[in-house]
Amino acid sequence: MSHLVRIGFIGCGNHASQNIYPALRLGITGSPTVTDPIGELVACCDLDESRARRNARVFGFQRCYADYRTMLDKEDLDCVFAIMHPRIQARIAIDCLEAGKPVFVEKPPTETLDDASADKEACERSGQFVMIAFMKRFSEPYRRTRELMQRPEFGLPTAYEARYNFGRYVAPEVYDFLNAFSCHHLDLARFFMGDVASVYALYASRSGGVTGRPRTYAEVLNGRDRAIPQEEAWLLSLQFTSGAIGFLQTNCLERVQERVTITGQGSWVVVDDWRRVTAYLGNTEIPYYWEPNDQVPTDRLDLRTLHGYTGEVRHFVECVRDRRVATPNIDDGIAHLRLEQAAKRSALAGRPVALSEIG
Repeated sequence: MSHLVRIGFIGCGNHASQNIYPALRLGITGSPTVTDPIGELVACCDLDESRARRNARVFGFQRCYADYRTMLDKEDLDCVFAIMHPRIQARIAIDCLEAGKPVFVEKPPTETLDDASADKEACERSGQFVMIAFMKRFSEPYRRTRELMQRPEFGLPTAYEARYNFGRYVAPEVYDFLNAFSCHHLDLARFFMGDVASVYALYASRSGGVTGRPRTYAEVLNGRDRAIPQEEAWLLSLQFTSGAIGFLQTNCLERVQERVTITGQGSWVVVDDWRRVTAYLGNTEIPYYWEPNDQVPTDRLDLRTLHGYTGEVRHFVECVRDRRVATPNIDDGIAHLRLEQAAKRSALAGRPVALSEIG
């Protein structure tokens, strides 16, 4: 593809407007640190036409629409960003694929395995791909962590620990906590350690102001008021197909916290608060240490770049340009959903669940 990649965008909500649209300038169309623009902003769309007009004006799209199907019919696009709720992303992604456009969707790609499988089938029919916005893979702290793990002196990754927590979460009628929030770290576990073979999940809920003994997952499912905000905790014990082990504690009972520790052989690396990276590699007594020097105002230190939004949109458009399949893609989205479903089945059954049990 010799010309600039022609980009369409569906969705002008808060997350898209605060993070993904700005990342287009930072990584695609040109900023002081982008000397090789690779994309052209052609058209954006939202059911609220006033928001579509606003984003076209603010972010530099040539035209705007209130109906994405009209946009797909009228515009000569090379790819589409679709940043929507997971309940409706699958249908939109399939329409884009059937129009011959690779599509970038927000994480999680869907709420159900059936919808994700429909996306995959549409990819196979169309010869196009879906990229999933697991942006933590592209964030500076976790990118550096992956590089450290690949050094010979780190040794083979053997143990994984993570905490990923948020205060009182929205009601399940809006988003499911494990599906829509914890998906980031279900994906990160695979990113660092490879595929998961089985999971044993423990669960406790304080949703609805429970005093005394917290509710079990079975009790919550049998009597859940889907309008009540979620206050729950999950502890996932993971067995990776490599033989390595790990656990993830994720809850919506405390203030935001994020921590990842990975053990090699005589080595370890820790990421605190999605920011500070500390590692000891091999026999050295001198640690590796990194955190952003964000007193310097540059695009490279923009939070959208540090947190991976710039990297993920750049990767997607480069893959469109070069005609290769982006990663993470729909297969990674399906792997996340299978792990999520295995954890929920384990919490109900009180036993480890192999991912091979999840269809």
